[in-house]
Amino acid sequence: MSKYLVFRQDNLFRYLVLVIGFISLFLHIPQICYANGIQFEVTVDRNRITLGESCQLNLTFHGIQNISAPQLEKIEGFDIRYLGPSTRVSIINGVINSSITHTYTLIPLKTGIFNLGPFSIQIQGKTFTSKPIPIEVISSPSGKLGHPTQKGLEDHGPRSIDTEGLGDRISLILNADKRKIYVNEIVPLSIKLYVNRLSVRDIQFPILETDNFSIEKFVQPKQYREELGGILYDVIEFNTQMFAIKPGEFILGPARVNCNLVVRKQPQRRSRIFEDDFFDDFFDRDIFEDFFARYEAYPLQLSSPEISITVLDLPKEGRPIDFDGALGNFRLEVEAVPLEVKIGDPITLKMKIKGEGNFDSVKAPKLESKDGFKIYEPQAKQDRNEKIFEQVIIPETEKITHIPQISFSFFDTQLGEYQALKHPPIPIAVIPAPEVQSKLIELPQILPKLIQKEELGKDIIYIKNSPGKLVRIGHYFYQSLIFWLIQILSFIVFMVVIIFYLRKQRLISDEHYARRIQASYKAKEGLRELGLLLKEGKAEVFFDKLFRVFREYLADRLNLAPGGITAVSIEEIAKERGIPTELMKRISRIFVDCDMARYAPSQFSQEQLEDIFNNLREVIDYLERERL
Repeated sequence: MSKYLVFRQDNLFRYLVLVIGFISLFLHIPQICYANGIQFEVTVDRNRITLGESCQLNLTFHGIQNISAPQLEKIEGFDIRYLGPSTRVSIINGVINSSITHTYTLIPLKTGIFNLGPFSIQIQGKTFTSKPIPIEVISSPSGKLGHPTQKGLEDHGPRSIDTEGLGDRISLILNADKRKIYVNEIVPLSIKLYVNRLSVRDIQFPILETDNFSIEKFVQPKQYREELGGILYDVIEFNTQMFAIKPGEFILGPARVNCNLVVRKQPQRRSRIFEDDFFDDFFDRDIFEDFFARYEAYPLQLSSPEISITVLDLPKEGRPIDFDGALGNFRLEVEAVPLEVKIGDPITLKMKIKGEGNFDSVKAPKLESKDGFKIYEPQAKQDRNEKIFEQVIIPETEKITHIPQISFSFFDTQLGEYQALKHPPIPIAVIPAPEVQSKLIELPQILPKLIQKEELGKDIIYIKNSPGKLVRIGHYFYQSLIFWLIQILSFIVFMVVIIFYLRKQRLISDEHYARRIQASYKAKEGLRELGLLLKEGKAEVFFDKLFRVFREYLADRLNLAPGGITAVSIEEIAKERGIPTELMKRISRIFVDCDMARYAPSQFSQEQLEDIFNNLREVIDYLERERL
């Protein structure tokens, strides 16, 4: 009776079955023959896949097992990763056949029909060539958002992929509310990430480098869904504001966003032990594929298209004399208290500039006349849509009857012309200060009687009981202890001032040193806030705060951009700077816990949260003590 036996080295159970089969064959079969000849075969687990999935490429060598993994050249339209080998031995009618299969994972990068191969391998001086295998990569119906370019991240590790061709599945769009603006005009700026049926995580804040615009920090992004061209997209929108610092024709962008693309990795199918047996159904059940399915994250850098912006200088024609550079659309409100004062008493002017525009360019309104007043510099306070100036004025004469007219000018960017706001004079009453009456102090008449003229020779000179205070002749102050203590103290103060000045200069000139100092302060504050969140039991907020604190600390401590801090990049930096392996494992654990908390923060108990918090604190303490 013939049996078909399959053996895998990594399966102990099948190994035992194989041993039993060999023993049975040696006992009952008088002669065993080995098959001759080598064959080369290339297969894929499926010929049609979708962007965001993966498939397996199998290179099988029949009749031989000592073949190392072939080094495959770049395959058009795919990113390729080697999974590993699997060996196989079969016995059919007393003939032993052996083979080895090298398995690769193929990640599609764009849609289309591609040919895998032909692959040529040299074995024992002979060249074996496979036939090409067609494979089709499909996507959802096209609903493109323009023609953004996606570019693979220059990854320091082995897992980075080029995303060219994913424009209809994931896109980054940069948009400014106005393309024709004035210098210093505030313009809303948005960067939208569109994702359709792809799994993306670890999305960083956008990076937008420019020398011609001042861009504020991005606020917390908004998440929603938007339908474009009949396709429903998940959208993450980053918003901020910007203004141009000089006139001209400029190109803004591209904006870049770093993230990770999560791709499902197909599991290897289990080999058969007994064909046409109940073991065949048991080991080939889909439950194993579902259970052993895995996902891999590939770093991406998405780039948006550039946009052109025209920046105009402010016109000189019609410019008011009191114009100080304010841009926007504003209104002026003025209050004065008190309205009845004495000469020399202060009056507080509260001037409010409300509206929309660049409040950084708004300066205090001006009094048309300062005659009869002592004027102090105004103090400014800025809220979201208003700027408040408080100015103290003091009347110096009772002839003043009103506060002069107050004016404020600005350039209306919507109308493209200058506007002048004026507040009418404010009546006040100034009361003269009361006169101060002086009084003469008369000495009593009895004082002259107390002063009597002394007659010479009749005065009594008493004997002194003590000589009084003695002063050594020729003694100087510089010879005293107090003098030298003052000199030493002055020297110490001088050295402290010098050290403080040098440290301040280093903080200005040495960015690495400044960020290193800043990292310690920010980490202490972050740990304090995390401790409060830990006591309150807010797991989701705790992990969000923990991720931001740890990422910003590592960026400042290692002088890196915050957007480039990922688990993969930290591993490479750790190797370069000699961070111990044990500490690197603890750092990686923090990133893993934060990733897990994004999907199920409630699965962490209070005790686990405390362990994570203590782990973070110990890692920061270690990095603070070491010189990296």
